[in-house]
Amino acid sequence: MTDISLPAFHHTATTQCNIKVDYRMGLDLQLYRQFYKQAYNAEVADADLIREMARRFMDSDREFQTFKSRLVTSGTRKGPKPNATGEIKKMGGYSAPAAN
Repeated sequence: MTDISLPAFHHTATTQCNIKVDYRMGLDLQLYRQFYKQAYNAEVADADLIREMARRFMDSDREFQTFKSRLVTSGTRKGPKPNATGEIKKMGGYSAPAAN
């Protein structure tokens, strides 16, 4: 394998995660969509809100970031790779199809 500084970026796999929320959380998501529309005059889907909220939560969780950086530093954190059919092996109860 060639020694290259730039990591491979031609595989941009995504993960699909189906979740259920309780009634109260569902109402809060509806309200937040309205709040977002009022602030930015743009419609967003529940999935987009949840994805951004989760990303921001994880980015701001210092203990998680410390844990994550220890794994990266130790070399034990390696992302899953697509198989011959372009799918990523099931992990943690969900499957992650490769993006086209």
